[in-house]
Amino acid sequence: MTKLRITLITLFIASFFAVSAQEVFKGEHFIEVTGTAQTEIEPNEIYTTIRLREFEENRQKVTLEKLDKDFFNAIKEAGIDRKRVELADAGSKLDKLGKKEKDAFRDKTYQIKLTSAAELEKLIEKLEPVKVDFFDITKLSHSDLDKLKIDLKVKALQAAKTKAETLLRSIGSEAGKPIMARDWDVEPVQPMMNMRANYTMRPESSDAAGEEPSIGFKKIKLQAQITAQFEIN
Repeated sequence: MTKLRITLITLFIASFFAVSAQEVFKGEHFIEVTGTAQTEIEPNEIYTTIRLREFEENRQKVTLEKLDKDFFNAIKEAGIDRKRVELADAGSKLDKLGKKEKDAFRDKTYQIKLTSAAELEKLIEKLEPVKVDFFDITKLSHSDLDKLKIDLKVKALQAAKTKAETLLRSIGSEAGKPIMARDWDVEPVQPMMNMRANYTMRPESSDAAGEEPSIGFKKIKLQAQITAQFEIN
């Protein structure tokens, strides 16, 4: 290898490390901070699952057709639009194993989206005579959840900028333009319901039938977290 070639390679390596050193040095002139923001909201979307299942009462089978009719009468009395009722599953014969067709118990499952704890309490009140097999609250949410999340992220970024300005001011510097912002996805905290989950209204469930459910929801907790870098002036 000639001396000229070795010199050129040496110059190239030296130039590369010089540029890299400049980039590292430039990168040190920033401050990285994390801003957070949080809020609490009342759920206005309450997703429920209700299962109707045939059963025997006084040696007579209460048919799925009768339960279905009673169910929709209860829905109407509760002031809930039938369009909000969705069929999740129908016609299962869970107890058919080893039994004749006429002895099998059929079931049907519905999903309903409610808008408040008061509406939920009204529904449970009207469903009491229907003797549903299973009642569960599967999800709590809010109709403007996506917009609320974005608004909270804006506040978190603003909090990060305020934190950077406060820290730098203490050493006689100022925060410049933002270099980077990283959004950390924080899932909403689902509130606990002040009622028994998997609420049952069947006649054999004496404990459930003898209690009046007290229904209420704690608020959904939303939180946003943004990590940002700002130039130091």
